[in-house]
Amino acid sequence: MAHPTPLHPRPTKRPAMSANASAIPRVLPVSRPGRCAAAAGAGVFDQVEHTDPFLSLDIFRRHGACIPAHPHAGCVVATYLFPDSTTSLRCRHAHGGDDTVRPGDLLWLETNCGTVHEEVPGSARASVRGVRMVVNRAGCHPHGAPVQTLIRAEAMPHWREGDVELTLICGQWGERRVAREDRDADGRITLLQLDWQADALRTLEIPCDGRRWVALIAQGEAAVAGHAMRAEGGGTEALSLPPGVWQLAGRSGARLVLAGGEPLGEPVVYRGNFAARDEADLVALTRRYQQGSMGALAPLCDGEG
Repeated sequence: MAHPTPLHPRPTKRPAMSANASAIPRVLPVSRPGRCAAAAGAGVFDQVEHTDPFLSLDIFRRHGACIPAHPHAGCVVATYLFPDSTTSLRCRHAHGGDDTVRPGDLLWLETNCGTVHEEVPGSARASVRGVRMVVNRAGCHPHGAPVQTLIRAEAMPHWREGDVELTLICGQWGERRVAREDRDADGRITLLQLDWQADALRTLEIPCDGRRWVALIAQGEAAVAGHAMRAEGGGTEALSLPPGVWQLAGRSGARLVLAGGEPLGEPVVYRGNFAARDEADLVALTRRYQQGSMGALAPLCDGEG
């Protein structure tokens, strides 16, 4: 193109409208936990002081790898598959949940008092890519059976602003909202996907509504508030964004995801997939799992995956 989109646009921010809100975006360190050769990813972990209510935010890529049965308690585990994934995931939990997540779908698992969960790809020769959010529920929903809700891609609002396509995966953005069947749905947790169809500049207004926002680059190159972001390493990959109007620049093919949620501002211990209020609560959850109170999953028969 004659005038390619600059990757270092001038920040055009509006002063934060809350005295407690930082007016400067914060670069968040991204780590790559050790995984098998068939699975890879990068995310923001163990930074709750900057990401509350999110305990972790992960851009994952998996090729034919089954995630074996493992426990969760005191948190929400939300798994979104990018539309360009080439297979599905069958997600089961020990209290009766059994759904097939297709490319473009979101699975929302309220683990409540705890359950055992597994993910099996539809094909061992294909791959899935997506976002996983773990949301803190420690002390908020300690009782009750786990609830698993599947949101299909066709239920998500899709729209275009210039050369950027947007998808509201869950929650609320402006007047748009994703409806969920479960009565305890938390509309304050939002996940928004931005896909650049051509090199383009645009602005993004982060609302001052009490939510905290984190931006992650999923593929390609973009710049947010003057910070160059590149997927697969080589630059900033995650930013905490305060309220204001920020300028975005993206190359064709870039994908950015924006997660927002209202901070709980409460102590949390997150270890071994358990979100607990304190060490004593963590010990109690661990004991419940060891005693079998979180259930067990029967093995899948051949050909069921």
